[in-house]
Amino acid sequence: MMTLGFILLMVYLILLLFIWIGMIRLKPTVLHTVQPKTAFTIVVPFRNEAEKIPNLLTSLKQLNYPTELFEVIFVDDESEDNSVLTVSKTLETCVFPFKIVRNNRFSDSPKKDAITTAISEAKHEWILTTDADCAVPKKWLQSFDVVIQRDNPNMICGPVVYKSNGSLIHAFQQFDGLSLQAVTMGGFGHRREILCNGANVGYKKSVFKQIEGFTGNNHIASGDDIFLLEKVKEHSSKPVQFLKTSDAVVTTQPQKNWTQIINQRVRWASKTTKQENWLPKVIGAIVFIVNFWIAFSWLYAFYNTQFLYFYLFVLFIKLLVDGFIIFSTNTLFRNKTVSLSSVLQVIVSGLVYPFITVTVFIMSLLGSYHWKGRRFKA
Repeated sequence: MMTLGFILLMVYLILLLFIWIGMIRLKPTVLHTVQPKTAFTIVVPFRNEAEKIPNLLTSLKQLNYPTELFEVIFVDDESEDNSVLTVSKTLETCVFPFKIVRNNRFSDSPKKDAITTAISEAKHEWILTTDADCAVPKKWLQSFDVVIQRDNPNMICGPVVYKSNGSLIHAFQQFDGLSLQAVTMGGFGHRREILCNGANVGYKKSVFKQIEGFTGNNHIASGDDIFLLEKVKEHSSKPVQFLKTSDAVVTTQPQKNWTQIINQRVRWASKTTKQENWLPKVIGAIVFIVNFWIAFSWLYAFYNTQFLYFYLFVLFIKLLVDGFIIFSTNTLFRNKTVSLSSVLQVIVSGLVYPFITVTVFIMSLLGSYHWKGRRFKA
């Protein structure tokens, strides 16, 4: 057990070193003062989001960008609440053009259908997608415009972090989200782009049509982001860009309880296992095996004092390096100082994480998850 634990710890440390080096290598996005030129179509799929979507609507009205250079298309995916009324009432006095369309369902993925529906009606070449439970920063469109004018890429990914009220359940999701952003940036820094988040991504409409959109993976409910990333990388000679700047950070609202958290991560796991890229699968396997060892080795530690000390050492090192990666990412995007309460939350979250990981694995074996009131195959 000790030999296995030592090997796993070394592999895990090498993985985090790989991620950290990639984060450092990824150059920050500098927002030079340029005249805005790029026109955007912002796509927002929604289903039963009357409670959460007002935050997004408020942030859209506060965008610091010429209103004649962007439009917003909201796609209603058979909402059963007052989402449509909320959008229309909130934006009735806004100065930017918007419209609400119904989702044209034709596959097993409602969200991918919604994005495809919106793109078919989009006026502009650049498509930006975000989620109804998010809020976008004032310089969101500026961040994309600067990179587009500078490099003319085909696809740009941006950072997404969780809002937190300081509670454990919120802090856990915030730290977990920051770790995912670290992996994302690490991959981009090594030019091995493996993750992106559909709540903050942009691409050319012409490229979307050229690669036939989500054809080939629209039988999978989730993955409107990473599968599109893989297809763009495969068919484009231009590298995908990442917005490494706090001015582009989209915030998303956390899940309300642990059941929702586990269900969400089962959904995430379902798309990762279906990626063609081998690297995210290897990273996922390493993270799972390490956390599985931590989750169950404490049972043996009760019967072996020597192993108990070793187990605590491994746990301490893991919490230390995890915390370093999390706070490095948090400082980059949020510019917050490290406080005693946040350190304690990272420790508690780190102790909870192995058991959440094992639970997600077990739930994934059951073969389904719930998303927006519907059941899908994992």
